[in-house]
Amino acid sequence: MNRRQKQGYITAIAAVVLLAILPLKLGSHSVLSLLHLDVSILSEMLLFAIAAMSVNLLLGYTGLMSFGNAAYFGLGAYGAGLSIHYLNMNFIEGAIIGTAVALVGGLLVGPFLLRRRGIYFALLTLAFGQVFYFIAYRANEFTGGEDGMSFPRPYFGFPGWHMDLQEGTFYYLMLLVFAAVLVGFWLIVRSPFGRTLQAIRQNELRVRYLGLDSNKFIFVALLVSAAMAGLAGALYGLLIMFAAPLMLDWQQSGDFVMIMILGGAGSIWGPVVGSLIYVIGKDIISTLTQTWQIYIGALFVICVIAFPSGLLGTLLNSIARRDVGAPISEEAAPHKARESGAPAGNAAVAAEQKES
Repeated sequence: MNRRQKQGYITAIAAVVLLAILPLKLGSHSVLSLLHLDVSILSEMLLFAIAAMSVNLLLGYTGLMSFGNAAYFGLGAYGAGLSIHYLNMNFIEGAIIGTAVALVGGLLVGPFLLRRRGIYFALLTLAFGQVFYFIAYRANEFTGGEDGMSFPRPYFGFPGWHMDLQEGTFYYLMLLVFAAVLVGFWLIVRSPFGRTLQAIRQNELRVRYLGLDSNKFIFVALLVSAAMAGLAGALYGLLIMFAAPLMLDWQQSGDFVMIMILGGAGSIWGPVVGSLIYVIGKDIISTLTQTWQIYIGALFVICVIAFPSGLLGTLLNSIARRDVGAPISEEAAPHKARESGAPAGNAAVAAEQKES
């Protein structure tokens, strides 16, 4: 393990510890309370970070622009809500059903996307997302239509043991889920499968020349992305105890893309940084003005112009340029390869071939 890897592990552990103690600092005399932050906002930040990770897997690591991940997010929320409302499921069962419904949505949509790239892929994801939106919008008796549907937050546990989830307990449960998803995402992008996705982003034609079926890898990436977004949507629905068609809308997909770009595409922690800026910034600005969307949009434009690789991506690139002789972290490597023109994808494919 080199020095930079050790620093990465230490930083990750420190970030999780900071998130664990953050709710304890929301007292009445703290600076955070002056910003009108509460535990539910922190839970929302974690869940939006997971949803942005699902976009990051497609765009940041595979090079596929997706404007439809809100469809899986909304399907997860509706799956959890409908199962609780009609089947009286508990918390764990509702979250699992919501994730499964989103995964089924990915299985239905995936085959239509496999042979499309570029703007055609983006437009198809947008179109399918709107199809799910209008289904939820029109099914008034089943989903509540435009008004959405409310449902209670069920107990967490099993028939023999359970507990009610208050906001503080819910946050720490979300922190555990977030940590598990983050570790899983890290393992995926560092695996031969993840290296192949990065190779597809760099040069898909060469991947095919090496005898690998890029469509199969993309299809699996779509399913993983759908499951992640569905899990985030199911838990978000359980957080606010509500599901609405707007969760499936293209504007929600745009929010996830913006969060990822703010933090930095192609980096593990980029969506987390972007979610922190977006969710907390939206909460603070919305308390000051009703036109908060204008200021969030202006913030996004400024960040894109000043930090073209995202806040975290730009920081990692600057560190990599300063430490020319030091190994470049995995998060900075894709950006460094693009700047230098180095065929990072070929190295990724070679690693895949060597391990297989």
